Amino acid sequence: MPIFDKPIAVKKLMEFRKYVLKNNGHIGTKQRGIDINLNNACNLKCKHCFTNSPLDDHIKERLSNDVLARVSDEAHELDIFEYDLQGGELTSRPRLLYEALEAIRPERFYFYLTTNGHRLDKDMAKKLAKAGVSRVSVSIDSMDAEVHDEFRGKVGSWQKAIDALEHVALAGMAPYLNITVGHYNAFSEDVKKMLKYSKDKGYTTLINVATPGGMWKSMTEIMVDEKDTSHLIDLRQEYGNVLRNLWNPFDRNNKEVLGCNTVNRLYITPIGDVLPCPYVHIKLGNIFENSLKEISEKGFKYKPFHDHSDLCLAGEDKEFVQKYLTNDEMGIFNPIPVENIFSNKDMVNSIPTDTALF
Repeated sequence: MPIFDKPIAVKKLMEFRKYVLKNNGHIGTKQRGIDINLNNACNLKCKHCFTNSPLDDHIKERLSNDVLARVSDEAHELDIFEYDLQGGELTSRPRLLYEALEAIRPERFYFYLTTNGHRLDKDMAKKLAKAGVSRVSVSIDSMDAEVHDEFRGKVGSWQKAIDALEHVALAGMAPYLNITVGHYNAFSEDVKKMLKYSKDKGYTTLINVATPGGMWKSMTEIMVDEKDTSHLIDLRQEYGNVLRNLWNPFDRNNKEVLGCNTVNRLYITPIGDVLPCPYVHIKLGNIFENSLKEISEKGFKYKPFHDHSDLCLAGEDKEFVQKYLTNDEMGIFNPIPVENIFSNKDMVNSIPTDTALF
């Protein structure tokens, strides 16, 4: 279902746009989206998985439909307009997915799924569109099928992903081709081939920069550098249909940076922990103990998440990564409490040490 058929979601989107324009094109402390890992089980073994799904990490836990309904209501009350339901791989368990959609009530959001596309056929695409899904993001790692399949750990994965994008488009949803770019491939011809394919098909390309977490824990050499980041902006202007979450989506000149979306896009794990984003494994709270509003307000009290940054903290800001994200025990299922990461001097307004934030 296209977002413009969702008046409630459109109203929230317009309010977000108004805020950004008044805030010099920056995201500031305005809530934008929510990413929910409903269940971490997956049918592939991707080399760069940030949730450690290939290691069968917490693959049995899931958020109940009652919890999803409550959290979705709280997200709506915060004027959150973007909602990304992900895993794991949710299309491997269609009944779980459809029941979750019913509980969430996607008509209130610009709602999308992130998937590897392996199980997404024509019939499922039609059902997802009817259920209120506006967009489906399908991950592609190369225009060379063998390279993609080897990276994903299953032969035939590339063709399934390519077919899934076709099914999404035919069902009337927005097809997004997701690619991961790091220092290792930023200037590669393969990236350009993926961008060209996406543009020729009329898709949108979403770039995620490689982050040293999950299966790539501590591998800071994969992170893009300043030259790579500049090149991505050049590609943005060359192809026109290329997005990153930290770029300003309302800038028709494809130049402005919205800012890092930490806390603006909260990430919720299957056990209820809430992180500033999928790649910053710092715990702000838990939905079984705190409301989204409380967690959001707490997150924005810390300068790294409150202050504007042109860089993705987890994928571009090497100083932030070295200072705060190098604990080998960190992961989405073992996030370090924010109080153990930052001190009072890192807070926007200094508060007494014994003052509770909840």
